[in-house]
Amino acid sequence: MAIMATPVIGQRRSYAGDLCTVRYVGTVEGTTGDWLGVEWDDPTRGKHSGEHKGVRYFTCQRNHPTAGSFVRPSRPADKPRGLVEALREKYASEYLEQELARQRQQTDDVVLHQPIEISGKVVEEVGFDKIRKQLAELQELKIVLLDGLRVAGVLGHEVSPEEVESACQEIEQTCPKITELDLSRNLVSRWSEVARICERLKLLKSLKLGGNRFGPVEKGLTFSKKITELYLDETLLAWDEISAITRQFPALTLLSASANQLSTISTPLAQSITRLTLENNTFTSLSDLRPLTTLPRLEHLSLRSNSISTIAATPEDTNSLRFAPTLTSLDLSRNQISTWLFLNHLPTVIPALQTLRISGNPLFDGPIGPTAITGLPERPMTVDEAYMLTLARLAGLRTLNYGIITPKDRLNGELYYLSLIAKELSASPQAAEPEILAKHPRYAELCELHGQPVVTRASAEDAAGKVVNPRSVAARLVRFVFCLRDAGSAHGSKAEGLQEEGVVKAREIPRSFDTYQVQAIAGRLFGLPAYRLRLVWETDELDPVSREKMEDEDWDTEGEGEGEAVEARPGDAGADRDRFVKREVELVESTKDIGFWVQPDVSEVRVRVEVLDKN
Repeated sequence: MAIMATPVIGQRRSYAGDLCTVRYVGTVEGTTGDWLGVEWDDPTRGKHSGEHKGVRYFTCQRNHPTAGSFVRPSRPADKPRGLVEALREKYASEYLEQELARQRQQTDDVVLHQPIEISGKVVEEVGFDKIRKQLAELQELKIVLLDGLRVAGVLGHEVSPEEVESACQEIEQTCPKITELDLSRNLVSRWSEVARICERLKLLKSLKLGGNRFGPVEKGLTFSKKITELYLDETLLAWDEISAITRQFPALTLLSASANQLSTISTPLAQSITRLTLENNTFTSLSDLRPLTTLPRLEHLSLRSNSISTIAATPEDTNSLRFAPTLTSLDLSRNQISTWLFLNHLPTVIPALQTLRISGNPLFDGPIGPTAITGLPERPMTVDEAYMLTLARLAGLRTLNYGIITPKDRLNGELYYLSLIAKELSASPQAAEPEILAKHPRYAELCELHGQPVVTRASAEDAAGKVVNPRSVAARLVRFVFCLRDAGSAHGSKAEGLQEEGVVKAREIPRSFDTYQVQAIAGRLFGLPAYRLRLVWETDELDPVSREKMEDEDWDTEGEGEGEAVEARPGDAGADRDRFVKREVELVESTKDIGFWVQPDVSEVRVRVEVLDKN
């Protein structure tokens, strides 16, 4: 039969392969005759949400503006199927066997192996043997996939109790060895139909019901005691309904309830659950899942593609949230996590965490930190940087984003993280240290493992003697003092003389500039092609030089003698023979920013500009 004689609320239907659920039966104002208000499984298939011209006739389960439509009861619907009918159609074409039998009766005089035609296609009599073998193999099937085949239950239509019992026996005889059954995206609407099927499949362990729409759980139902895996994805069941149905499966260890519009969990699950998948729901915080902390055997929790951004709403809630020590695997990929604070608290909330998937969060689309702190240019962090900074915050992690963390990965990650903390401390005043270290709870532990990094704080005064905020724009600038020195000129020229000739000039340059940009600035200052210039940085570090080689004096922009050659202190080895000069470092042409060369505590550098002989 094409459709049920009397449409009822909650009935499942299929029109040209599009599944829907009847939500309303009756008239619609402004029209004649009766209508069926249906909610489509594919919400983009409809036209409204159950409301027509300001009047609401039904409410859709799915939160979508176009999940509903009105159709006439007389509209032809696809024929629903029973379980065995769908099984034979997919795994052993019963209809092909019947057609072959009819053709054989009509061609008794056909020579053995002579080809015959059915619907214009050539077949052979040996096909009978293949079909018989295929039918016999139904009894050996263990994994059966009947998704999307319009299965309505044991039978495809309403029948007498005797016919139902006969169909149940047929299930038991036809496919007794099934261990995995997929009934996803079908026309099943009553839990009693599920119970009848489970009762006859004695070896069934895995049951997939995703994409169906169920009514309330009927009383007195018994399900298989051997089923360990249950998939209820996109059934749009409320959490209380999911929780209640799981208690009907005493051996259940795996539950998948993804894409059910779940935003909070109100009641605990069966205590036997070890693996739980809640992907593509609308959770915003780990505290929304607080009842799951009572699951004593939970090992894996997947929360992929939710809207999670926080651990909990308040610090008190965060401190009181603890999952069982059996939970070692967590998937938080494709959520809304945007702060490292989330990862800092994760070891407290899930103390036994060893496997984490967290890619696809906004946190990893931003920079590592402000340029003034990290010394790195303003850019999104690389995959490697995200990997290192994540594992460095989680001491017990063994696998991250499907990759096994090697001892070398952990060492590199923790050293890199430690260096960034040191940079942040160096770029901040002493008074801010407690606040900074509060954001890095592993700092003390990492110092014990790898040694405490050197923290050198920059000068807090600018050229006028005013205190400079280390996080300000001024703190990100370096004052470059350029002295033009021709490669062929006498090295003994005095700085004062050069000043008088106007060849010493200064500019403040961002630390994020590379040496190419610095070279271009020097060229513009002196009106020379940048490619003909060589930049030599005269650092504050001292090197010993023998007297006979010490022919030049360093130049000094202020004329205060700070760049003069320094005598060795009395008592130093070689004091009578050696003097000390400032070490020189050539700023070679490269894309490395000057923050790579100049440490955060340096606010001014002196650079000698030499003109090269380039034709």
